[in-house]
Amino acid sequence: MVPIRYNNNNYTNLLQPVTISSQDLSENFPNVTTVWTTLTKEITQEKDTLKLKNKEKKTKKRFALGYNVNIDAVVSAIDFFPQFLEFTNLSVEELKPQDKKEIANAKDLFQVFMYHFKDGRAGERFVTDPNFFRQITDFFFSNCEHTLLLGGNAGLMADSLAEGGHCVLLAGITGPYLERLIHQDVIFPNCEDLLNNSYSTSFLTTKQAKWLDQNGINLGENSDQIHLILEYPKGSKFCGITCPRANRFIISNDYFNAKVKTMKLFHNYLPTFKPTDIVVTGIHLGDGLEKQGRLKLVNKFKKNLQTINPRTPIHYEFSSVANEDFIQQIVEKIFPHVNSIGINEQEIASIAHTLASHGKDEIELMRSASPPITLIFQMMKIILDKFQNTKLSRIHFHCLGYHMIGQIKDIWEDAHNAVASGSIKASTQASGYTIQEAVAMKNFATKNLEFKKHSWKLNGINWNNEGVIRDFDVDSYKFFWAPVAPCKIPIKTVGLGDSISISGFMNSNMKK
Repeated sequence: MVPIRYNNNNYTNLLQPVTISSQDLSENFPNVTTVWTTLTKEITQEKDTLKLKNKEKKTKKRFALGYNVNIDAVVSAIDFFPQFLEFTNLSVEELKPQDKKEIANAKDLFQVFMYHFKDGRAGERFVTDPNFFRQITDFFFSNCEHTLLLGGNAGLMADSLAEGGHCVLLAGITGPYLERLIHQDVIFPNCEDLLNNSYSTSFLTTKQAKWLDQNGINLGENSDQIHLILEYPKGSKFCGITCPRANRFIISNDYFNAKVKTMKLFHNYLPTFKPTDIVVTGIHLGDGLEKQGRLKLVNKFKKNLQTINPRTPIHYEFSSVANEDFIQQIVEKIFPHVNSIGINEQEIASIAHTLASHGKDEIELMRSASPPITLIFQMMKIILDKFQNTKLSRIHFHCLGYHMIGQIKDIWEDAHNAVASGSIKASTQASGYTIQEAVAMKNFATKNLEFKKHSWKLNGINWNNEGVIRDFDVDSYKFFWAPVAPCKIPIKTVGLGDSISISGFMNSNMKK
């Protein structure tokens, strides 16, 4: 029996002590095959209904996405780090797991990686020294087997939407290689508009040309930005540490996306494109900027959001941020101006810390691979309550074991299909196989999805139904839940959250 207590008096009516016991669980939860058959059926039924509605209304969704797109250079972390450790001549004895907001040298790189690796946590950090980052990339490409993939939150989500047959506008700079990676139907604004009203780069000012040169950008020739994705499977070992789960660690020196240089470009194109839905992300890359730069970025972002047609739904995809002040700025200034947000276990824990809504132990529980459902529900309600008089009315939470969507009932249509589609996307993309193939190969981690660390009893709240997809009502909100079957050997973890969130958002509809 594990007691969970909450100390914040502002939420005493909600955060009552809860006891989690494995005896409270549904031990006969359906097996994997039954789960995915049910989820697929749910999606098929919802899609047929949606097609009928759209046919009657003669409407088609048009998605506009900003702001970050890049190339992900993916490599095995356990291939790269031991070799790079030897290359730098650092000794294991002088390294210890330690988190830092940014990376300036080799010792920072190893210690920050070890900090995330020991718990199998997803991590992303900015490398402040461009010379050191160049040293990393030179070694990386020369000594390690790697794969070049489409990257960037907005880029990955745009690609998923285009694959789904939607009309998609993506504001981002692409070079010759990246153009070959992204879906051919994704529409890009003319990139030269980014710096100049003219369509010719010959009109660049000296300052603009210098900035482009310093950041390795040559419009029309080579503007691909590189992010290094260091992935590792469960049970990997490094410097005496064994990681408990599969995950990835990301580093970049991408000032172009960090300063969100495509923001003006994006918003200038919206009146012409006339989107039905808008997705914004990539602001987290500003984590590598100085304090004033971060503040300027958030204020600029807020100002641009306020210019968007208030009847157009806006989804904001959160991502890993180390600086606590930056997280607070995003929460306080961005959340009120978007309709929907997507977050994972690391990000919701960071928000809980920022809002001082939970104690240290509860926040650490939120960071676990499949945190207690009670904790996540409470945190989602706290956020929705805090911003109840703003635009924010929907939250999509995703983690290794399950997904939850919480939303205001009279604003959004029911989200059974959205939470189910996100769940299926998580397993199929991570495993690289269809559900039928993965089940046949026994590539899922469990035969029966028995969540033995989580209570189905939500502190006096009753589920409206039983089975694979569940929901419950609290006040003016409705919450939807679906399980995820983690695959044993994931082939890709980076970008998974983006694909999950956009799958859920494109299957969500605001009521007119």
